[in-house]
Amino acid sequence: MAVITSLQNPTIKLIRSLAEKKYREETGLFVAEGVEVLARARREGWEPVYVVSTAAAAAWGKAERLTVAEKVMQSLSSQKNATTLLGVFRQRFADRIEPRGIWIALEEMRDPGNLGTIIRTADAVAARGVILVGPACHPNSRDSVRASMGSIFAMPLARKTAAQFIELCKSWPGDVVGTHLQGTEDYRRVYRAPTLLVMGSEGSGLSPDVAAACSALVRIPMKGGAQSLNVAVAAGLMLYEIGQ
Repeated sequence: MAVITSLQNPTIKLIRSLAEKKYREETGLFVAEGVEVLARARREGWEPVYVVSTAAAAAWGKAERLTVAEKVMQSLSSQKNATTLLGVFRQRFADRIEPRGIWIALEEMRDPGNLGTIIRTADAVAARGVILVGPACHPNSRDSVRASMGSIFAMPLARKTAAQFIELCKSWPGDVVGTHLQGTEDYRRVYRAPTLLVMGSEGSGLSPDVAAACSALVRIPMKGGAQSLNVAVAAGLMLYEIGQ
């Protein structure tokens, strides 16, 4: 297999373009990097479109295998020390949300690193999936995929407008619990399954309409001077409390 040394190779140019949201949305593709991350993708039954390596890559379904020079891999990688293996995958979004176990909904999530961390934590507690509500950062951005540490391949993702999500809340058979600075209940409570955990954006929290759709609003107490917690930290506390 010939080694690709040019950054002008059409496939290399396509993969490089996926660093931008515009091209991820146009193509429906995204990039994941690293041997362990791709091993998780394989275990979860994902098949890549391309597998790119600095050495001859093993066969993986119908994926096109590309061997590239180190300088080319460096141009493709988002990491300071470039990986030796990356894959290009088709994005997946869940069409149906089955009310079982724990789902976490994130309204207007803006930080891809926080989103990837939450996806990883949801995977750790065996949550059923993550719902992105309203405008949000792209879950398949490189920062989000990297922060998820492979959990992006295990955790179903769904997207809803605020109006669609409020309708879902109305028919949810268990608790719909929002975290809110004005919450009247402590987060250390008994949760009725299936539980839909709802968290707001890093800056403004839950919108009034989404907060009103929750069956309960809870608060994580803080004894110090901080006004709020990082959303990924708060999500971790909530998910483990609900899932215990």
